[in-house]
Amino acid sequence: MKTKRTLFASVLLLTILAGCKKNQSTEPPSPEDLSNAPTLPARTYDYANSENDSLAELGRVLFYDKNLSLNNSVACGSCHKQTSAFCNNERFSTGMEDLKAPRNSPSIFAKNGSMFWDGRAGDMSQLVFMPVQNHVEMKFSDLGELRQKINRINYYKPLIKKVFRSEYIEEEDVRAAMLEFLKNFDFSRNKFARHQANMERLDPSEENGKEIFFSKGRCSNCHHLGTGGQGGQGSGYGAVSPNLIFNIGLDDEYKDKGVGARTGASEDYGKFLVPVLLNVEYTSPYMHDGRFKTLDEVVEHYNSGIKNHANLDPQLRDLSSLGKGLPDSELLRLADKNHNGTLEINEVSGFPPVRLGLSSSEKRDLVAFLKTLSDPSIFTDGKFSDPFSKK
Repeated sequence: MKTKRTLFASVLLLTILAGCKKNQSTEPPSPEDLSNAPTLPARTYDYANSENDSLAELGRVLFYDKNLSLNNSVACGSCHKQTSAFCNNERFSTGMEDLKAPRNSPSIFAKNGSMFWDGRAGDMSQLVFMPVQNHVEMKFSDLGELRQKINRINYYKPLIKKVFRSEYIEEEDVRAAMLEFLKNFDFSRNKFARHQANMERLDPSEENGKEIFFSKGRCSNCHHLGTGGQGGQGSGYGAVSPNLIFNIGLDDEYKDKGVGARTGASEDYGKFLVPVLLNVEYTSPYMHDGRFKTLDEVVEHYNSGIKNHANLDPQLRDLSSLGKGLPDSELLRLADKNHNGTLEINEVSGFPPVRLGLSSSEKRDLVAFLKTLSDPSIFTDGKFSDPFSKK
């Protein structure tokens, strides 16, 4: 009898232990244990370009939350840091497991039009989940799994309920919140904006740099000036380029084929999306691969270093042999052999890359002008700060 009771007790104990072990192995780890809850203001910030400030606030938390990566190690804010003007001042960003992204992370600016160096996102709405699903950056291939993960985190429940009247969020709600936050990235209240509004004068160096930007330097051919922000709330005036892609003669042969790597078309090899120049003073290193450490190096590339690539943009060809002393507009007209109003690559392939011939003082002045596009509030605006940061 004792033997039977002992045997029964042993079986019961093994069953209980097995059950405990099973529960331990199948219980999913709580993401909230891996990330401290965010610290948010008692009153939601006023986001100028938002109709729903609470939605933008939810987007801010998502932007900085490392739980949006598969192993809880990387957030959007890991590569786009407020202390670095929303880039990271490195040639290549670091994703999960210390993997390096193949391109430089540009600063964030809310604009209409294509996104990423190769223009693969048609707008900000398409952009939102691309880093989250990228195999190097955050590795969340299953957005349904991401949604479930967010819904398990307790600190999201009041934020979600405040916006959606539910404690649970859907994939498109995540997209909407992050988009609402990102569309407020309008740091364009700069010296040049005040100058354009007759509120501040440029100094002589900046004024001369402005003239070079719009004429001899050919900068404005690609970097268009316009108002900032999707909602048009900012005073604007920074070099905003919506959908322009160009080959600017960085290499004779491109390891990274840019837009061509996406389209597979040889005529797109070496073409990249034109970046926004707002706050460019703060966003080194420059170009898609971060090859230039300073703005002086960037200017010198256009001044003397443009390579004669087959896809080099016609605007960067030297057409002066068509008529000495003629203005650029007339040279472009003469080079337009089929008279369709568009200068095509095959029409100018025989002309050499332009050499601007800027003097040392002209190059310094051009850099001085580019710095008038800086808005220092980009570093201090609490609406865009990391709510998980322990100060």
